[in-house]
Amino acid sequence: MTATPPPFQRRTFILMFLAAFLMLGLVLWPFWNQLFLAFLLASVFHPAYNWISTRTSPWLAAFLTCLLITLCVFLPLLFCISAISAEIPGVIQLGKQNDVLVLLQQTLKNSTLISRANTFLAGFGIDVELDKLPGLITNLITTIGRFLYNQISVWAADIMRFIFQFCILITGVFFLLIELDRLTEFMIKLSPLPVTQNRFLIRRFSTISGAILIGNSLSGLIQGVCGGMYFAAMGYISPVLWGAIMAVAAFMPIVGVGLVLLPTALILYLKGYGWQALVTVVFYLMLSFSVDYLFKPRFVGDKAQLPPLLVLLSIIGGMSIFGLMGIIYGPLAVAAFLTLADIYFREYQPYFEQTRDDRD
Repeated sequence: MTATPPPFQRRTFILMFLAAFLMLGLVLWPFWNQLFLAFLLASVFHPAYNWISTRTSPWLAAFLTCLLITLCVFLPLLFCISAISAEIPGVIQLGKQNDVLVLLQQTLKNSTLISRANTFLAGFGIDVELDKLPGLITNLITTIGRFLYNQISVWAADIMRFIFQFCILITGVFFLLIELDRLTEFMIKLSPLPVTQNRFLIRRFSTISGAILIGNSLSGLIQGVCGGMYFAAMGYISPVLWGAIMAVAAFMPIVGVGLVLLPTALILYLKGYGWQALVTVVFYLMLSFSVDYLFKPRFVGDKAQLPPLLVLLSIIGGMSIFGLMGIIYGPLAVAAFLTLADIYFREYQPYFEQTRDDRD
């Protein structure tokens, strides 16, 4: 049996270990996003790697898996960036055109329901000025368009940095595919929690991350592609841009692609295109129902389901803190909390209840 170290020795070791851990974190911090995504992608594509490795060497299997990830992620992303950067100026010009906004203003002024609502709000001292609505919406659209254009222009101008970061990402995936099992065992040994709880955390994390990356990504891709094709078929402006926006919006439960399609239907209705507006609403209902209520539950499964409202708030909050990566970080934070809550209810709550009963 190993002798118990003296208290001073234990404290010294803990301080040295924490200092080394902090230094490691500081060194790897500039590559945090790439390493985190590499770990997620390695976890998601590890079954494919295992299947390939049964037919070839581990190194070649990891290379082929990374090649698959590159073809599925990197090349389509480059195409979308180039296509979107070419379409954003047209959207900015559209935002400066006030004909639709004037029609919206006139419709709201002539609406008896809006008039009654204004009268009701006036009783509480709230005055809604509809005359300022076109200017506010124009400024909002123009600001969003310029922000997107500036971001994509930075990415396009700094393409070497983008390629460098992707090389780090794919290199991390390559080595993690080979060493993922050993890394998992190392993390289990390093954690002070029991082995069963550690394995439950890792298994739940893999399930949730797979659902977010594959299930939600495929759902967003399907809705984005279908939405872009619909815009192109109907002759609407910037189909690639709006398809990309719908692909991102599809990650958000409750609202989803309705953030784009419902305002589109409203604009068409205000401009006198009644049947096009009706077709757009029907297309939105069919697309949202088929993907969100048929495809996604079958693909993701019940174990990876999270409360929709909590996921929506976590995505919005995550994007406000981490940017676009908040789409992934937000739901994973919710999943981590709910997983730890499950462990608490199963392992620790009976102990605390027994302790409280003994005290009483």
